[in-house]
Amino acid sequence: MRTCRNCGLSIEEGNNLVSCFKYKTTNNSEEEKADCLYYIEKIIEDGEPLPPIQHLLLVEQELGKGKMKISINDGFRL
Repeated sequence: MRTCRNCGLSIEEGNNLVSCFKYKTTNNSEEEKADCLYYIEKIIEDGEPLPPIQHLLLVEQELGKGKMKISINDGFRL
């Protein structure tokens, strides 16, 4: 289940609340995030989760792979 608590971008605030590192919002930690483009499962290295900034970079890198990479001069001939 994709909840804010399980997201690598969440920062524990207490009182069952988490802050989203990407969107700068506060959410209930059990809020369902099935449609969140930036949701990423926490990645654990050496027993500790990666910091939210590293999770964000991983997501943005993955999202960037799907974008077309063309030059504005492609197809333009004189």
